[in-house]
Amino acid sequence: MIFKTRPGIAKQFATEHDFGFKNLIVSGCSFTYNNHDTAAVTWPYYLRDLGGFKQVLDSSMPGAGNQHTSNSLQWALENDQPNTADSLVIVMWSGNDRDDYVCPRTSTTAYPFEFCYDTDVVSGITGGSSADSRGNTTGIFKEFSKTKTAKSRAVENYLHMVSLWNYLTVNGYKFVFLDYLDRSVASRTQDFDLAQHLPAGPKTQLDRMITKLVTPHEWAIRNDQLSSDDFHPSPKGYLEWTRRVLLPYLKTQID
Repeated sequence: MIFKTRPGIAKQFATEHDFGFKNLIVSGCSFTYNNHDTAAVTWPYYLRDLGGFKQVLDSSMPGAGNQHTSNSLQWALENDQPNTADSLVIVMWSGNDRDDYVCPRTSTTAYPFEFCYDTDVVSGITGGSSADSRGNTTGIFKEFSKTKTAKSRAVENYLHMVSLWNYLTVNGYKFVFLDYLDRSVASRTQDFDLAQHLPAGPKTQLDRMITKLVTPHEWAIRNDQLSSDDFHPSPKGYLEWTRRVLLPYLKTQID
């Protein structure tokens, strides 16, 4: 199976609203990835419990950008083929300053996380726009990343998003696109607002695609629920955001 499932994470919370789906399918970066195999620490597993899902199918990867988010999800869906009628897809888009590529495992450096397209093919990620960003790519690829501009990145990231939007729509999935942070709120990233660099047509489509909710990052700042790294929400922050922001929104849109 391409998707990560983590069957060792037991249900912790009573179902507050049963959406009637078996599969919660997710993709994103460390704001989505649950970095523990037996304990829930991020929103997908809290939503699994609160929303009555049976399992999480996850293609996210810490440090990943939007090319990984789009490509990994499409590849996992193509290979694992979950029942569309029994699945809800939630994509949490990541940093527009990050670069990813599909590459042979031999072209990557040591990194504690991995997404495999095949036994020999994995995601290479920069983890950010600065040369010292944590990731599994080589120095040559990071140097290549420096050749990009905000405008070229805006075009590239928009195409990743609209590609996945069209794929999910054509294949009949119910899905929601979310953002991991509000770029008007200060953070340690060099991320930027795509809309400032897009022409009118793509800008309108982008506004249509991305659901406008309080992001996990903004929620954690507002409610003093950041983790010790001063960037990601704490487990409590993810839980409260899921219960008070994401779950109420889904109840108005999915049923």
